[in-house]
Amino acid sequence: KQWYQRRVRAHGEYGDAYQHFSRAVNQNPRNTVAAINGAVCLLYMGRLGDSILQFEGALKTTLHPTLLFNLVSLYELKTAASTTKKYQLLDMVTSKTDWEAFPFEFLRL
Repeated sequence: KQWYQRRVRAHGEYGDAYQHFSRAVNQNPRNTVAAINGAVCLLYMGRLGDSILQFEGALKTTLHPTLLFNLVSLYELKTAASTTKKYQLLDMVTSKTDWEAFPFEFLRL
């Protein structure tokens, strides 16, 4: 799949790439890499809100730090009230994981 990612970046085919990653997530909802790449494609297509929704949806199956870091970054792009969203994210993460071992620096609070 790395060849596909390189091709997309070289040619800017984000719509096609999004369809590819979306199919991969539909086949395996725990495919974090496909979920992240699909959300990034949405962002590159100017669909910030949809990108956020994709990241938030992926949180239902995994708490991968890269996923969380990207979501926090998009919250900061979308609104000046991102701190509220970050605290909501913090509450969700601490309710689902061993929070003492989790890398919370991604929240940038």
